[in-house]
Amino acid sequence: MKYFKMSFLAVVVTASPFTNATVTDTSYEDIADSAHWQSVNGEQTLLISTLEEDGLAVFNAQGKQLQHIQTNEVAGVDVRYGMSSNNGEKVDIAAVALVDEEAFAFYQIDVKNDMPLRKIGQFNATIKAEGVCLAKNLTTGDIYINGFSDEGDWVQFKLNYDGQKISSALQNKGEALPVRTTQVGGKLSACVVDDESSTVYLAEQNVGIWEYGSDPENVKDRTLLDVAQPIGHLSEVESIDIAYQKEGEGVIIVADEQQGFLLYDRNSKNFINKFDIDGVKEAKLVTVSDTGLWIGNTELDEPVYQTLSFKEMSRLGLTNKESKRSDKWINNAHLKTSDLKLVKAAGETQQVDKSGDAADDPALWYNADKPSESLIIATNKKGGLLAYDMHGKEVQYIQGNEVNNVDIRQNVKGDDGRLYDVVAASNRELNSIALYTIAPGETADKPINVLEVVGQSRHVKAPELASGVDKIYGLCMSQSPEGVAYVFINSKKGEIEQWKISINNAKATGTLVRTLQVDSQPEGCVVDDKTQTLYVGEEDVAIWAFDANEKGSTTARLFAEVDGDHLVDDIEGLTLYQTETQNLLLASSQGNNTYAVFDLDKKGAFVTNFAIIGDDSKGIDGASDTDGIHATALNLGEAYPEGAFIAQDWYNLSDKYQPLNQNFKIVDWREIKKILK
Repeated sequence: MKYFKMSFLAVVVTASPFTNATVTDTSYEDIADSAHWQSVNGEQTLLISTLEEDGLAVFNAQGKQLQHIQTNEVAGVDVRYGMSSNNGEKVDIAAVALVDEEAFAFYQIDVKNDMPLRKIGQFNATIKAEGVCLAKNLTTGDIYINGFSDEGDWVQFKLNYDGQKISSALQNKGEALPVRTTQVGGKLSACVVDDESSTVYLAEQNVGIWEYGSDPENVKDRTLLDVAQPIGHLSEVESIDIAYQKEGEGVIIVADEQQGFLLYDRNSKNFINKFDIDGVKEAKLVTVSDTGLWIGNTELDEPVYQTLSFKEMSRLGLTNKESKRSDKWINNAHLKTSDLKLVKAAGETQQVDKSGDAADDPALWYNADKPSESLIIATNKKGGLLAYDMHGKEVQYIQGNEVNNVDIRQNVKGDDGRLYDVVAASNRELNSIALYTIAPGETADKPINVLEVVGQSRHVKAPELASGVDKIYGLCMSQSPEGVAYVFINSKKGEIEQWKISINNAKATGTLVRTLQVDSQPEGCVVDDKTQTLYVGEEDVAIWAFDANEKGSTTARLFAEVDGDHLVDDIEGLTLYQTETQNLLLASSQGNNTYAVFDLDKKGAFVTNFAIIGDDSKGIDGASDTDGIHATALNLGEAYPEGAFIAQDWYNLSDKYQPLNQNFKIVDWREIKKILK
């Protein structure tokens, strides 16, 4: 668990009575929660309020009640925009928790009708949900519902909309299945999701506010936003919402029954200040609108919601000094789904046998005689080297080395006149380069065989090349026009060694021919054998290009910088996709879970970024936080006739969205080809 950062320079402010406040015109005995909706043009807005035993009420911007839906006890409500159907139709939705029925209900929001809410779905919540919050993946457009119980249970379901009805995307014999279930701890009282940062805030009422990753395919370690006094500022959390500004900025607003209304910086997560409002005895309910806050005044004889504008909040000095302009404040209606291009994973390998950060880098051995029987050679840096067939089934596991990166060159010319298919891997355990061969006739059982290193460069503890760099890390290979193989090995300090590999009678020798340097930690690298160019990813800085010839210049040329857009640090794996008409360099942009494409035939011009998403129909999840990647344009048979793209997946999930050890995802290149047009 990570610890939270906190500032104690709090300023307590008592707000004057509401200035020009809007008040809802109808009162109910219990107002439990609310959510705000606004139209695309911002001209129409709704406040949707849950009323416990009295159902749901819908109010317009002037506080006039437009609709009252009487149903069984309802608690918790949230809104999301642009729920896509299978045929591309989009609707805005509201979701609520039906407490007695232990279910979630869903409504389409349509202000063209006299009754703006129309029920379009309901399914079992698997818990007695007391509250809900929706989440939208701004990359894929997928929408999830989160529900929590008084007993500390938290469930998450992925939603599906067929144009008529909302249901759970994951089901077993017609019953909804959650994609995530968690026992948080004590009594839970509120939740909200920041879609931009993919963070869900869950309030354990008398303990504190937890932060979790909201995307089941990119789960983060939980952290604390704040805790109860005397360590923190909280006492009894009742409600949470978010007021956005530009990306990463804004405030998290907490209603605490005993402490009042508390504000936290959305970016730094630091506590800003807190305030009370004259006439509101208990801070229980807060909802962000397009112009300010709807405050639930529950202790009145006739409870109502009333507004506090952002302009009034700024006048009272309640927000950050840089957040004074009221027109900068927005709610999640303005968060747009990314136009990032998406491709579906067509296959995946079995998981590696070690948990945590284990799987790292893939390469491909091509079977020219039987292309569909080619092999994915990949690393488990906690255990060894693996071979998978193109269906993802593990064929071989060479256990015992901490191999980090791997690369392959085929038809390497040996001094004995024979041709060898050579595999090289960086062994972090021994700070060495491990060499292997793959023989075409031996692929069925144990395709990978150790290529023994002999001579002065042999490591004293293993038949491998002894590297001189400090803490080896990344590795790639090259092949000269004459068929000679080279290995490039780099270190966390930026050193890059180039080794020439000679093979005679199934034994190898290595000669260190030169060293290169970047300023900070690299890992991913790849060599374009056609142009003899080495590309190196300096993780936090840039992709650099070097002459790969052993007698070439050692001066680096800037290829592409980390710019927070096309490349977001860390730069991880690098690979090439090359045909007679295409010459592409691809990079794993780990910081935003995408893959950047550059056109080498157009001086390295940026082409696009794309992300890998899952395919629920095949039980395959997407890929995120990717380390190593590999692409090939070779025909791999019927499933991958134009080649494939292979990517390590940090957060691997089963077909039931249960966490598994890491693995590698396989994308049919034809899917990528579509988004490159």
